[in-house]
Amino acid sequence: MSRNARRGIFFDLDGTLADSIGILRAMFDRFAASCGAAASDEAFASVNGPPLPMAVAMLKRSWALPQSLDELLGRYTALIDAAFGEVVPAAGAAATLEAAFRNGWAVGIVTSNTAARTRAWLARVRLASFVDIVVGGDQVCLGKPEPEPYRIALARSGCARELSIAVEDSPNGAKSAIAAGIRTYGVAAESRTPVEWPQSVRLIGAIDELIPELERQRARRIAGRR
Repeated sequence: MSRNARRGIFFDLDGTLADSIGILRAMFDRFAASCGAAASDEAFASVNGPPLPMAVAMLKRSWALPQSLDELLGRYTALIDAAFGEVVPAAGAAATLEAAFRNGWAVGIVTSNTAARTRAWLARVRLASFVDIVVGGDQVCLGKPEPEPYRIALARSGCARELSIAVEDSPNGAKSAIAAGIRTYGVAAESRTPVEWPQSVRLIGAIDELIPELERQRARRIAGRR
């Protein structure tokens, strides 16, 4: 491997960089109510990871909804668009992105959300200048937990998977990153419902716990040049 191989850190958006899970759950409940369906925790968990069209198709099938997929997708999309005007960054998000940028990491967002909505949110909360690439759920054929989103992120960023990190808040996202060969951290805050993570995931309570590692890598590079 070249000494100049590029390091990347790739973040999920919802529940990782963006403090959006509570708002998205409220929108999920509203969507379910509008369809006359029960909004269970299991149903909400099932749509955390896949691109929205796939998630809505899963709900249409499991809830036996009579409406067309286009109608249901339009209804759910409108709810999410409205919700994202209220979403704020997760605790430590700005500091972590700034540290990654300052220490020479390529920074990417790998999300099931759309690329346009993600970029608009980054711009609104003034984090866009720290982000090199966005891979949205509308830009892949097979979303999380399949490895395609992270393989695309590696290709677009020019990063070596052996030198890169993924940060996720869900098992589906973690499985995607691991399948792409990327070392993966899982955000498992005490306030969240415990989930069953893949065995190789390293758990953290908040994303700013990664800042010391981001800074260590720069120190190692500097020491290697001496």
